[in-house]
Amino acid sequence: MSKKEELEKGKIEFKTFSNQHRLPRLPIPSLEESTTRYLNSLRPLLSSEELARIKQHVKDFIRPGGIGQILQQRLIDVDRISPYNWLDDAWWMKKAYHEWRVPLVVNSNWYIAFIDDPNTPKEYLTHNNGVRPKGQFSEWQIKRAAHIIGRMLDFKELIDTEKLPPDVTRSYPLCMYQYTRCYGVTRIPKPGCDELVYTPHPAPAKYILIIAKNQFYVLDGYDKDGQRYSDGDFEIQLRQIVDDVLKAKHDPPVGVLTADDRDFWAVARENLLKVSPQNRETLTFIENALFAISLDDYSTGVDLDKFIRNMLHGMNAHNRWFDKALSISIESSGRGALNGEHSPCDALIPSIIVDWVMSEPTTLNAPTSGRLTTAPRRIRFVTDEQTLKDIAEAEKRIGPIIADSDAVILQFSEYGTHFIKKIAKCSPDAYMQMVIQLAYFKTHKKVVPTYETGSTRQFLHGRTGTIRTLSVESKSFVEGMESESLTAQEKYNLLQAATKAHSDYTRDVSDGKGCDRHLLGLRLLLREGESHPFFTEPIFAKSQEWLLSTSGLGAGNRLSGSGFGCVFPNGYGINYLTGNNLLKFGIESKYSSTETDSNALRQNIVNALKEMRDICEHVNGIYEKESRL
Repeated sequence: MSKKEELEKGKIEFKTFSNQHRLPRLPIPSLEESTTRYLNSLRPLLSSEELARIKQHVKDFIRPGGIGQILQQRLIDVDRISPYNWLDDAWWMKKAYHEWRVPLVVNSNWYIAFIDDPNTPKEYLTHNNGVRPKGQFSEWQIKRAAHIIGRMLDFKELIDTEKLPPDVTRSYPLCMYQYTRCYGVTRIPKPGCDELVYTPHPAPAKYILIIAKNQFYVLDGYDKDGQRYSDGDFEIQLRQIVDDVLKAKHDPPVGVLTADDRDFWAVARENLLKVSPQNRETLTFIENALFAISLDDYSTGVDLDKFIRNMLHGMNAHNRWFDKALSISIESSGRGALNGEHSPCDALIPSIIVDWVMSEPTTLNAPTSGRLTTAPRRIRFVTDEQTLKDIAEAEKRIGPIIADSDAVILQFSEYGTHFIKKIAKCSPDAYMQMVIQLAYFKTHKKVVPTYETGSTRQFLHGRTGTIRTLSVESKSFVEGMESESLTAQEKYNLLQAATKAHSDYTRDVSDGKGCDRHLLGLRLLLREGESHPFFTEPIFAKSQEWLLSTSGLGAGNRLSGSGFGCVFPNGYGINYLTGNNLLKFGIESKYSSTETDSNALRQNIVNALKEMRDICEHVNGIYEKESRL
């Protein structure tokens, strides 16, 4: 019986990691597959003469005995010695993340914002538009933080005991490895290339890092017998932390260093270790903590744009530790979000975790266990003049990055996936991608290379592949939508063709047949003195200038928005959530760019959503909105 037949007959096991041995290895596409897919992606960007020139480079690259064949064999050899995955084992972490020297804040870390807790006292979001006095914490903030801590630990327990059902799509199991790279994981700055610090799964640490007013505390999550403390116990510990930090002498804001250029932070960290043995102990506590909770002594109010900016980068990067895989920030209003370091896992996995965490509201009168025998412990840094200078310089460098970040959020409530499936008759993700394509075309009157994150989790240790959204079909669609000479039926036909092309590409990437990761592997295997016009031709790099970098995270019914920074300074970073009746977009670009405008793009996303609805309803009938989220 084949693997596919076994799965179709219901033989998928239900322990969290029990399907790992069933997962195939990430395949290596043929040279012909990848170069054909690459050439097709260039068609909407190049003239016929330019395309003909590239075709000649491709023909020579893949010829028998040519450099392409040699590189392909080298990649096959790499795969043979890779324990799990030729891409993830050999290169991905380093090339995609750890060799990148720019600050994590805005550039690499993402945010996932939570919906307001249904038990939030009304005055926290209505009085003064939710803006609370600076320098103060709140009782509701403490209660919600305590509840979130408990729920985060409960989810870890599901992973550790393998009671979390394995993720499955189309009756195929998906790799669950990334769930082991969430808790107790921290990125460490090193000159030239960073590292991850983590312990073998399950993470053995029993405590959480609490950050308040730039000071650091250790909060115990379990008693001496390994039993989780109650939410009421966490409230007690958090109140003790708040009471202490309001009266204690404050140490310098060392956490700001995690927002600096990675090489600067690497040097500053080494200096900290030399200043005092206490600093090594403090760093070990921070880096091994299961996750971090930042209690902000302020609130940004009901303005969602201001809120998500705080969740993306904090107030001048204070009161954070951006190197943690999972960091949750909670304002004094009780509003909060997850900020994640991108290298150990992709945002989809933490989004699943926090969506589950938010599925139960905060208990207003959480009971105590009677087992709490320890108090939270403050952990401190010993600093010297060099550390103070490092902090000051880090603040100067990060200030302009934060000031330049034009991050906004859009919540569109007129329709969602119910409409997209029933009336538009499209794949929701493909439809959303065409919304973004049309909005960009409306804003900038051109089409550009577009990256969408595709999942390769059906393979062992699979992470992502590149979906090249821009296609001949998507270009025809956006041009057709802006044409006054086409009928609604003709525009709808173009939408159908564009979404089908996108879905086909998405399926290919999911099946491990995307061209970008394959071509990356081949290029990295070039030896000194080896080159080929296929790689050196400017269009090769130009086709990867993702002026639209996009990603979707599913429905996110308990999430208010999500986002990340743009990849190129004249581009956009766009994340989206697709609920049944609510579509959410997080958009980021740079104020300094004369080419981009987050507000303008946001408005054109609304315009695109409405215009696409109109043509779909004209062809397939008026939509009656369903009440379910």
